Amino acid sequence: MNRLREKFFLRISQDFEVMSKMVIQQIHQTQRLLETNTLPEIYTEIHNNERIIDSLDVKMRDEVINTIVLYSPRAGDLRKIMAYYDMTAYLERIGDLLINISIFMNQVNIGGAIFPLYKNHISKLWTVAENMVQNAIFAFTCEDNNLAKETINLDDIVDTLHHELTQKLRTQNADKTLKEQQLTDILSLSSISYNIERIGDNATNIAEAAIYLMEGKNIKHQGKENTDILQAGSEG
Repeated sequence: MNRLREKFFLRISQDFEVMSKMVIQQIHQTQRLLETNTLPEIYTEIHNNERIIDSLDVKMRDEVINTIVLYSPRAGDLRKIMAYYDMTAYLERIGDLLINISIFMNQVNIGGAIFPLYKNHISKLWTVAENMVQNAIFAFTCEDNNLAKETINLDDIVDTLHHELTQKLRTQNADKTLKEQQLTDILSLSSISYNIERIGDNATNIAEAAIYLMEGKNIKHQGKENTDILQAGSEG
């Protein structure tokens, strides 16, 4: 029984690693669209990756349920299993958000008058969110408590950058006479910013699940102040 149980855990862990790598690859492919959004092969690869992520999501959820039903795991194992279950949902959501970004980027004229004005801001927002996802996955797989808490604290930066960009898009273009494509670019950039901010939120969820796995503490919805307290406690 123990051998079969370990086999199930190993399978879940391996599938999670594959799914994580696919999401990271999806991030890199989507990032390419910030430089050039006219290559059909990028969109093809992004949509192919999304199908793989979705299939892994279904597979891992089935594996988690089967493990619970077949082996009635004890508290420690159950916490780990449920953490994997949550991870799967968060990674799948990140995949969906990346698809959204690719759709909006396909509508943007990156050589027009609007996109170059905000490209640096989008790139900065993207870089922080990308680091959050990578660090959150690493914190979970390597059980790095401090990195998980640092990831959660980065969410404030993503939120600030997102709100700054949407404010700029609104105030800097309010009194202008815009062409149809320029208006499309503004709306698309606002939507891209929103989806990147949501990626940061899901990276935060992954980091919170990592802390739950390591400490048994559910800090979800308790905010940055709580992670600061936890950070101080771990350093004391």
